[in-house]
Amino acid sequence: MNVADFRAQLEDELAWRIEEVLFFQNQCAVLEQDEQRDKFRRALVLLLYSNFEGFCKFSLNLYVTAINQEGIDCKDANYAIAAASLSDVFVTLRNGDKKAPEFINVSPDDTKLHRFARDREFIERAFDLMARKVNIPDKVVDTESNLKPVVLRKNLYRLGLPHDQFSSLEPGIEQLLNLRNKIAHGESKQGIPEKLYEQLRTSAFHIMNGVASGLTEAISEKWYLARKKDESVAVTA
Repeated sequence: MNVADFRAQLEDELAWRIEEVLFFQNQCAVLEQDEQRDKFRRALVLLLYSNFEGFCKFSLNLYVTAINQEGIDCKDANYAIAAASLSDVFVTLRNGDKKAPEFINVSPDDTKLHRFARDREFIERAFDLMARKVNIPDKVVDTESNLKPVVLRKNLYRLGLPHDQFSSLEPGIEQLLNLRNKIAHGESKQGIPEKLYEQLRTSAFHIMNGVASGLTEAISEKWYLARKKDESVAVTA
């Protein structure tokens, strides 16, 4: 996937989601009474959060797809991408039930020995493992039950991206999520004032645009590759 195709897919996804939010926002504006508009914005909060989470998940998954299509070796990838690609190996390494075949009968319960055997096997296979092609599994991108700021940070971190680049906007997203949950669970029946809604929308749209710009730069500049110690990754927010 070239940079132009990657960017085009992100822009298409971002455009229809923003257009949807603005369409219903315009419907709210034509209501005559303030109370009606405040009530309508309750639904807008649900829609805004849904599109925020949906876009972030789509974008991160597209980034994973683009990297996987590059066909690079794990030894040439940055630490995060290599670790994500070798997740199956680490699962086996941590599996306490896997025992050294040489001692499985004579010393089946020797935990330290069998752990050492797994470590030894990993070292024996290390060269071949690093020659494996990068293939990040789908489960690496995980929005969990809600895309909280810390969850977005974790996803960016797992993909080797600047995880704290949206820290200044996190309070707005936290507020959006809390309101969305209270409305969805029936805990809040109050209307949403226009000023509050606009603050929430600004935070959500800013992060959505920042994710699109940042991931495009990451693909263009090949941030997924191993970097020299003196190289630094620029942050786009």
